[in-house]
Parts: sequence; structure tokens; C-alpha cells
Amino acid sequence: MEKYQEHLTIKSYHTNQYGQASIASLFNILIEAAWAHAQVMDWGYDSLKSNNLFWVLSRMYFQVENYPDWQDKITLNTWSAGTDGMYAYREYIVENEQGKILLRASSAWLILDLETHKIFRLSDFRATFPKYVDSNACRIPKRIKPDIHSENLNYFPVLFSDLDINQHFNSVKCLERMLDDFGIDFLNSHEPAELEVNYLKEGQAGDLLAVTRTQISENENLNGMVRESDGADLCVMRIVWRPRV
Repeated sequence: MEKYQEHLTIKSYHTNQYGQASIASLFNILIEAAWAHAQVMDWGYDSLKSNNLFWVLSRMYFQVENYPDWQDKITLNTWSAGTDGMYAYREYIVENEQGKILLRASSAWLILDLETHKIFRLSDFRATFPKYVDSNACRIPKRIKPDIHSENLNYFPVLFSDLDINQHFNSVKCLERMLDDFGIDFLNSHEPAELEVNYLKEGQAGDLLAVTRTQISENENLNGMVRESDGADLCVMRIVWRPRV
């Protein structure tokens, strides 16, 4: 199977106050499709867990042309984009009913040992993760270097609702915290055109986390998520904004 496809309808719980699918909801939809396709490929959650392994999202890159509206019908295509022996790459394209591309995305995943958290090498499984090429796909996500932390940061705890099935700070919850840091007024007038995230370490229950923000250019920011106990960078995000219309 070269591509995995889903036909979806944008529900009210996917949308923001403007009746558009939020970037966080789209992020969740793509991750869920990745899980589903991995299951079809016999590399899903249950298969890995039986071998004391689990998938971890390491990097994600979004290019958003248009946000779908509430009740819009969309088609999601995703496929394996190969492996370099450590990362398993996956690409996505979301289209509307007319076949117009709404967003492109690319992701990099790791498989870790449940106990040691050592990376499971994929060098011997290249045939399992073929590099399917689509000319409409975007580039693979890049490494982003965290910025220097300010000493005056506001830390907030990881809550029960922030935890995922692996008992880690959920990747999309992390994204939402960093976006909310821009404030309602800014988010009422701007929307993400590009978004690139690197997940560096796992957050857990009991952690106190703070958001950092640096302006790169007029429409581009670098955000981070820092843990108070050890000063570790859990996540770094580069975001390009455009005016909301």
C-alpha cells in the first residue's frame, strides 16, 4: 500500500471561534492517520508494545494554504517517505472536495524502547518503510536550535488532561500552550501559515513548564517549552504568521 487515505468531515469540535479547523485539530487528525496507517503496515501501537517499543513523534512541518471550515469534507492522504535508519519519515496532503490542496505536512518519527528509551534502529527495515515520492509534498522537517532562555519565566504544571497514552505531555497540548502564549488579540488577527516543531524531551506529570518566545522577523517567531526542574528544552517551534482574513 503506497498511500493511506481517509475521507473526513470537519466537526464542530475541530473548529475555533471562526468556524475553521484549528491548527491543533489538524495536527491531531494527521497524527491519528499516521497511527492508522502504521497499524495497516503491522507497525502499529499494539504490535510495537508487544515488543516493548513505542512510536514517538520527533518533528513536524506544516504548510497551510487554507483552513477547512466546519462541515467541509476533506480527503487526507499519507504515506511513508522512507527512513534514514533512525527516523521514519511520513508525508501528508489534505484536499477539499474539489481536489484543491489545503495543507501539506511532513513528519519524522522515532521508535523507542519502553524501558531504556533507546532508539530502535530501522536500518534493517528500509523495505518496510518505502520512500514513496509525491511531487506535491513539502520538504521534510528540519532540526531547530532552541533559543537562550530568559531567567524570568512563568511555569505551569502538566495537568491530567495534558497526558497521552504513553503518560507523556501530549505533543498537541504542547503546541496549544505555545500558541496560546501569543494571546487572544494577536490570534484574532493572525493565523499560522507555516509551523515547524521539534520534540526534544518527554514531559511528565508533575513537571512545571514555561513557554519562551523570540521574534525572528516581522512575521516569524521561535517558541520553546522549558522544564523548571532541570532547565531542559522539551520542545521548540518555528512559526510563520499571516493576517487572518
